Amino acid sequence: MENKAHRIYHLRLTYEKLPVPGWKDIRNTVDVHSLYWIMSGEGEFSYSPEEKSIKVKTGTLLYLKPGFSLTMSSSVDQPLYIRMLLFDAFDVPYEQQAWQKPVYLDTLHLPFIKQYSQEQAIWIHEQFKQLWSIQSMDPHERQAEFQYLLSRLLHYMRDTNALTDPYMKAFEQAKFWMETCYNRPLKMEELARSFHISVSQLRKMFVQHTGLPPKEYLNRIRNEKAKTLLLLTEEPMKAIASACGFTDEFHFSKMFRAWNEVSPARFRALYK
Repeated sequence: MENKAHRIYHLRLTYEKLPVPGWKDIRNTVDVHSLYWIMSGEGEFSYSPEEKSIKVKTGTLLYLKPGFSLTMSSSVDQPLYIRMLLFDAFDVPYEQQAWQKPVYLDTLHLPFIKQYSQEQAIWIHEQFKQLWSIQSMDPHERQAEFQYLLSRLLHYMRDTNALTDPYMKAFEQAKFWMETCYNRPLKMEELARSFHISVSQLRKMFVQHTGLPPKEYLNRIRNEKAKTLLLLTEEPMKAIASACGFTDEFHFSKMFRAWNEVSPARFRALYK
């Protein structure tokens, strides 16, 4: 696996439009990416340049890219209740064996509007609930949790059509888990059991589609994330070790040296 870039999401604001009968509003903060989740009620949205109108109701999720103009109106009888998530998105390119400056993304490949089934809506509602309840006092921990939860939600939005091959579906789920939960302890037996696949079959799928066994794939992810944090932050080694899934900074230093033939501190000094 070769990571060309590392995707970063940064929370700007969470906001709720409460179910007041007949309210009208426009999208005021237009310089960010936004997700609008219709918790309940009905209404009508219109957008430029043609002033097209769309009906929205409970279970509708909209993605609004920066600069997108939107006018909203709520039903009187069934007023809209909306949760709005505003965030920035960046890619950090990796070129010529060095991390480059973050590049702001002005659009994400997500559906503009989608109506989800009752079962799907329950899952999405839970994701918004967790995003709203991030409470850690440590800003690094808050960002890591937000990154994980939002990445999982956006992945779901891109891939709501379930894969028909159960082995391929299990592989994609396990792969995505590693790419978003690399900071958590991992046992292959538990991962395979979670996605209803044997350890041997999971290993076979990883080797076939990534060229690496699962554990080595995860180690490669952790290594790249560690490099990103070393180069782009001033976080101490203990915090970086924890953020990348290591039990302590000594284990982190040992593994980083084995992968890169240089210590984390030396890597930071050489390439930052």
